[in-house]
Amino acid sequence: MFKQDTRIDLDHERFLRWWGGELAFLVPAPLRKLLGQGRDRLTLTRRDGLLKISGTSQDGVRDLGQWPLEEAGPALREQIFAANPGLDDAELVLRLSPSQSLVKVFKLPAVAEENLRQVAAFEMDRLTPFSAPQVYFDVRVLERMAETRQIRVELALAPRRTLDPILEDLAASGWRPERVDLGLGEDGFLGHDLLPDQYRQPRSRWPKRLAIAAAVLLSALLAGALGLPIVMDRSLVAELQAQVKATSKTAQEVQDLRETAEKLANENDFLLRKKREEPVLTDMLEELTKVIPDQTSLNGLQYRDRKIVIQGQSPAASSLIERMEASPYFKKTSFVSPVTKDVSNGQERFQIASEVVNGRFSEKPAE
Repeated sequence: MFKQDTRIDLDHERFLRWWGGELAFLVPAPLRKLLGQGRDRLTLTRRDGLLKISGTSQDGVRDLGQWPLEEAGPALREQIFAANPGLDDAELVLRLSPSQSLVKVFKLPAVAEENLRQVAAFEMDRLTPFSAPQVYFDVRVLERMAETRQIRVELALAPRRTLDPILEDLAASGWRPERVDLGLGEDGFLGHDLLPDQYRQPRSRWPKRLAIAAAVLLSALLAGALGLPIVMDRSLVAELQAQVKATSKTAQEVQDLRETAEKLANENDFLLRKKREEPVLTDMLEELTKVIPDQTSLNGLQYRDRKIVIQGQSPAASSLIERMEASPYFKKTSFVSPVTKDVSNGQERFQIASEVVNGRFSEKPAE
């Protein structure tokens, strides 16, 4: 079942290659070849001392024959191109067999993708029977696994002692491959390139120049398409700006009045909250003289942060809690310390704490 919260890991490069391939048929064939796309392919395979040659075009794959490598020289090349004029500009690819190469698929942490080739070279002797200086290799990402923060990597390599003699023999016979790939099936390729740098031929700059020119032209067309409506509506924009400027002064005055009204309302609400919430000390003291009976004496009173602490002596200190709780000016009344008895006069020493509220707006009805 499809989950809407599943993360979509889109390979942008692969998508663009697929999209470009789907749209390539709209471009004329000569222009595609000029841009380096849509070229035919000439595949060379070295096997048992023989050089097998096959051609791939829009018509399919054709077997052009196989010869001993020492005989597949310039004369044979001219003969093949003369019999197949469409292969004059074909891509020349050397295809290695599984016995001449090695493919390894393994997993790495996702952070290794930034320096994938360096990591593959460092891990070469652990993953293969060879070290990095002994092989020509290429590596690519097959899959990005976001759940485990790993990537699945495909490593393709060919030993230098195997590939170097083949390329030297081909160069001596006039064959200079543009790419060295690994075989997959009868005429498939894995998409790697193991060709050493010393055998690479300088590429034409025309495809790159044409691509840059096309990008510049596309940018100019896009800028024109976006800028034309703005130019056409310039007079309307100027008229709207004039109207906005004319009404901006009135809008600013309205905004100033609104801010003044909000400020006055906030100040008024502040005073009302203070009046309702803050206790009045004179009311509190008056209420305290009412709830304390005549036989009770106070020798200490402290008031801070809406809390009062009183201490003194009373014939029945426990009754003071009930009397203060019944008042609308006090709540959460309790003893701060245990009640003790004064042996000299027989009265109870007490220390009581209570929270003071605004009795005028208390929920308790005032007497």
